[in-house]
Amino acid sequence: MMRMVLIGIWACVVTLGSTFGASYWKSHRSAPGEAAQHAEKLEVKKVKPITVPIISEGTLKGYISAEFAYVVEASSKGGHGGGGAPVDADSYVMDEAFRRLYADNNLDFRRIEKYDLNALTKELTKSINQRLGGELVRETLVKSFAFVPKDDIPH
Repeated sequence: MMRMVLIGIWACVVTLGSTFGASYWKSHRSAPGEAAQHAEKLEVKKVKPITVPIISEGTLKGYISAEFAYVVEASSKGGHGGGGAPVDADSYVMDEAFRRLYADNNLDFRRIEKYDLNALTKELTKSINQRLGGELVRETLVKSFAFVPKDDIPH
């Protein structure tokens, strides 16, 4: 009988000790780092492919077929703040990409592999954010980029 009472008291002491230890550990452990608390959740949004005509010396030489994507915070969902309906960032990405490629004098369609895509994506990101009035787009990505000569297009 005495043995059962001692086992019962021992079980209660162990339970109370583990509960106290767990609560003490939880209240005195170091808080997670600021980076972990404020970790950004990013989302990649795809944009429809664009086709840009390349005109050189007054004649159509071919088309650039390009497909882009952009990175935004997952909470923004590609919209623009301000309380109203979200602005479609896809349209801005497509418009800026078309304008940059169409008006770019440095684009040599004969040597398309030498085109500076890093500069293009940085310029696109900067100009899109300027037009949207904030830092919505974190980065612009190139999914595909190719020149198709006019002669290769079936009539």
